[in-house]
Amino acid sequence: MYIINQFRHNVNINHRKIISFFRIFQIFILIDINITKCYNVVISYKGCVDLKKILSLLLSAIIAVTGIFAVPQLAFASSYEDELRAKGFPDSYITKLTELHKKYPNWIFQPLITNLDWQTAVNGERSSHSKQLIEKCSLYDSTMYCDCSGCKKNGSYVIREGSNWISASEKAVKYYMDPRNWLDEKHIFQFESTLYDGMQTKEGVEAILSGTWMHDSLITYRTTSGSVKLYDSTTKYSDVIMKAANDSGMNAYYLASKIKQENGGAQASASAVNGQVSPFQGIYNYYNIGAYTGASDGLAWAAGFLKTNKKTTLYSEYDSTTGQAGGTKTALSSSQYMTWRANKGNYYYVRLYTESNGKYIEGASGYVLKADCRTTYLGDTTSGLGRPWSNPYKAIYYGAKYIARSFTTQTSGYLQKFNVNPASSTLYTNEYMKNVAAASSEALTTYNGYSKAGILGVTKTFVIPVFNNMPSDYTVSGLSAYCSIDGYASLSWNGIYGASYQVQVLSNGSWVDCAYTSTPSAVVYGIVPGQTYSFRVRAVAQENGKTVYGNYSNTVSASCSVGKVTGVKATSGNNYVTLTWQPIPGASGYSIYLYNPTTKKYKYKKNVNGSNTITFKYTGLKFNNSYKFKVRAYKTLNGVKYNGICSDGVSIKTKNNVVNLKSAKSSKTKKITVKWDKLSGVTGYQVMWSTSSNFKKNYLSVKVKGSSKTSTTLTTSQSKKTYYVRVRAYKTSKGKTTYYAWSKTIKLKVK
Repeated sequence: MYIINQFRHNVNINHRKIISFFRIFQIFILIDINITKCYNVVISYKGCVDLKKILSLLLSAIIAVTGIFAVPQLAFASSYEDELRAKGFPDSYITKLTELHKKYPNWIFQPLITNLDWQTAVNGERSSHSKQLIEKCSLYDSTMYCDCSGCKKNGSYVIREGSNWISASEKAVKYYMDPRNWLDEKHIFQFESTLYDGMQTKEGVEAILSGTWMHDSLITYRTTSGSVKLYDSTTKYSDVIMKAANDSGMNAYYLASKIKQENGGAQASASAVNGQVSPFQGIYNYYNIGAYTGASDGLAWAAGFLKTNKKTTLYSEYDSTTGQAGGTKTALSSSQYMTWRANKGNYYYVRLYTESNGKYIEGASGYVLKADCRTTYLGDTTSGLGRPWSNPYKAIYYGAKYIARSFTTQTSGYLQKFNVNPASSTLYTNEYMKNVAAASSEALTTYNGYSKAGILGVTKTFVIPVFNNMPSDYTVSGLSAYCSIDGYASLSWNGIYGASYQVQVLSNGSWVDCAYTSTPSAVVYGIVPGQTYSFRVRAVAQENGKTVYGNYSNTVSASCSVGKVTGVKATSGNNYVTLTWQPIPGASGYSIYLYNPTTKKYKYKKNVNGSNTITFKYTGLKFNNSYKFKVRAYKTLNGVKYNGICSDGVSIKTKNNVVNLKSAKSSKTKKITVKWDKLSGVTGYQVMWSTSSNFKKNYLSVKVKGSSKTSTTLTTSQSKKTYYVRVRAYKTSKGKTTYYAWSKTIKLKVK
């Protein structure tokens, strides 16, 4: 049986709370509650009640209350929610943005009103299924993969890029495309404006580059000839990113995040940045521009698509003295592609290549007349953009200019992935990357960089698309549950503006309503310690006079356990052990268990009452013996005792008051003088001497009464003989004498 958590509302002069208060009772009337079940509703008397009658009475009372406040609500100050609504954000955006505003009050949220129908926009993005790719990996279930006849053939998904990139399903595109799924502090950066505002710093860029070979590093690279070169003695990667941002008008943090997302790593091993990929050795493309089917495409783009514009000759040698090429001659046809390697007077030093079935095949290197080559995409021109990008500086600097020029209306990571800006002339096209998750992934990179740099809270502008006819977003997220051993479960989740909530618990295989609330939290009573409970929540709201139910949240489970005792420690005396442990909040007490070496099991010995009683003295033990203990908490609820989990075992050995034997000397014939240290709390001492080292024969002993006595003189039966001496304490109580352990043995020769 579970107790309904009844309407924990605080009615005050806040019209939104009153409206929410009113809605919850509307929901109660609309929900078909089976009155034959008794939910132990908390009221002034026990037993089952006519719940509908009570709710009707309460509804009447609330209507009266809301009527009192109907006029004053117009005078209330506008809230931040109202500001967002006035800008054009739908209610389904507002709760999450409000929470972000509370934490980051300097952040600015602006809607991009697309005026696009949601489904139409999704269809536009999927006009070609090869435009939206997703990695086939363990992170996703099969519903995220497109299984249409063009994307899945003969039972296998069609590989679009690399070895495991396939077409994303409509579900996957909707998930990554719906802005409301990413309005948290980490992923919202995909909506951050990519425009330069002068507030980005080199330190912030370095923070983003942290973990990569570029972090706080001078620019080094491989030339077209394969040698390693330092760009100069002062320029770091962060320097060129800052300059590229300033000159291109792009956000420096966006550029750094883009580079890290595309090619970041502990080492410069990615194909686009290692300078070793044939036939584009010494060519770089840090943003992977033009990498439509792979890194080599991007390198071909960065190399500038140099090719012959007519039939010409490739020479194997060049004479710098005469400025003429010679050596072996190779005839080249028109449109022969080549990669730039160096300028040599009127010639280019090049590496030939051909492309076949998406593969680039390297040919011979040599010299060709510049006049015989197409140079449209080379040089520092509008079309050339500084190509070929033969070092990282050029790739980063001119790449930023390309992005700025190519995405004039796509001024966020999101828009560069999903081009839904109505001002764009290339709607649903001209998109930077095919990876459907790229924008959200880059956003996380940006967040981590900002966080490390300590600049999360500075002013930032986020432009967030809004579509027409978006699906209702009433799915509860962030559900968590904690079960207390005091007999209740505490639940909380992310709130949804204007919604109330229905909470259910799994009972005997069926979901049962256990709470209704207008706040994003609930307390469910009737929880039994030692059991595991599963909960789920869904939102309930009013839209256009109709009751709308959201999808149920993910199921969360919580175990109501008394808990395992930890931190058990033991100290010992001669005949006792004192145990201490960490308290278990809410426990009724603790049970002490002692290990039995005969049965090889722990046996219950004693209860200790009270959750704060965390010590116990176990007496009556033998001295100099080893013992093992465990402690277990318990909770008594309604007369029933629920045990927790036993602690780990702790071992301890009782003490054994060993006497410190100081000396045993013979200064007279047949005499031994023995001295030892005083031991408090004993009755006296027993001294033994023998000609045998193990004291099993030819031995005598004497008792010296009194704990303060610390010496005695022994008489031996022989002289000129080797003797062994030892001493131990003893204690007599109630006619019983207890002997402690023997001291060390001293060997001496008697006079």
